[in-house]
Amino acid sequence: MEQKIIKIIKNKTFIRLVDCLPTRPIYMVEDHDDKRFGTKAVHSGTNPVGGGVNTPVFLSSTYHLTDDRYAGWAAGAQHTLLYSRLSSVNSEAVAAKITSLEGAEDAEVFASGMAAISTTLLGILSSGDHIIASPDVYGGTYGLLTEELPRFGIEVTMADIQDPSSYESAIKDNTKMIYVETLTNPVLKVCDLEAMANLAKKHNLISVVDNTFASPWGCNPIKYGFDLVIHSGTKYLGGHSDLIAGLVAGKKDLIAHIFPKKVHFGGAADPHMCYLLERGMRTLHVRMPTHTSNAEELAKRLANHHMIECVHHTSLPGNNFELAKKILPKGSGMLAYVVKGGDTAALEFMRTLKLSLEATSLGGVESLVECPFNSSHMFVPDQIRQESGVIPGFVRMSVGIEDVEDLWDDIETALKVVENLLIAKV
Repeated sequence: MEQKIIKIIKNKTFIRLVDCLPTRPIYMVEDHDDKRFGTKAVHSGTNPVGGGVNTPVFLSSTYHLTDDRYAGWAAGAQHTLLYSRLSSVNSEAVAAKITSLEGAEDAEVFASGMAAISTTLLGILSSGDHIIASPDVYGGTYGLLTEELPRFGIEVTMADIQDPSSYESAIKDNTKMIYVETLTNPVLKVCDLEAMANLAKKHNLISVVDNTFASPWGCNPIKYGFDLVIHSGTKYLGGHSDLIAGLVAGKKDLIAHIFPKKVHFGGAADPHMCYLLERGMRTLHVRMPTHTSNAEELAKRLANHHMIECVHHTSLPGNNFELAKKILPKGSGMLAYVVKGGDTAALEFMRTLKLSLEATSLGGVESLVECPFNSSHMFVPDQIRQESGVIPGFVRMSVGIEDVEDLWDDIETALKVVENLLIAKV
């Protein structure tokens, strides 16, 4: 990389770092196409300037305009370092890394998962268009679909995410997109991604999937034929519950269409957040095996506990087991179960736990629990929640990487407390 020496004082060389910055990270995606997942996670996109091993934080709102950057601006500005509301060194590093991990052609980074979802949908759909989705999706997405899109003249039809034929029967002349989640939030229904992608191709529709609950370590929807893959980087990608971020990866022409909408809507990613996100992504392949193995072990034990009505996990028979083995062969770190005694008992259970914190969000190294009825899905109508499986006593658990025996001891103790309270009321 060319370095321009601008000043020499007392035999010390000063470098204009701004003239060392490429329009794309040093380590391009194609540099690691032949590498395995762990190597891509560590190296793809990382942009070590000045001899370091990490991408430094570039806390600059703007960049020096050069002839190359003017040319990039004239060509559309995507991935050209001009202004941090468009892109930055740090957001470019993250975009390159998720592009590599998902096997995509291109990507963009946003200030939140909902910024990624809303910008993607509003960037592609126009007044008069029709989208097919499911009521089982994340509560914030459900609100966007049912409250905001209709305001812009975009028609929405809800279908069964586990039944591709229900999506097909909902297709109209103005249908433009189908939207699914790899693993639904919070009931953990597995979507047949291959069937959904084939359906979209058959009818010339754009296919979009939220892959947050799986992570690119667990599933790569693009391999099944999806056009766009969305992530809340807040979750497994960041991995440490210390940032808010969103990403979308997929076909280059669609990403290029979404980019100007990111500029217009203002959901740009902060450079320091991107630094933390890239750091988290570099250890994804190390954290995920413990998340998934812990969750599987807890699921087995909870399924046999007399205080639990039912358990949702991809490793258990009855939860789309055969499909889960195909779509999520490495398992899932997300777990859900229903505590006997309803929501009151579930709340008492969560608030008795010592290791697992009652909190929204997921994917961090620590275990988190929540009742969706008063957190992630509190604004979803009660009937819709009940129909999707969020019944009284429902607990969603993001299983962390603590020692599984300590987690189980904590759960057993809390369930015993709830059991004693229920007996005392009889």
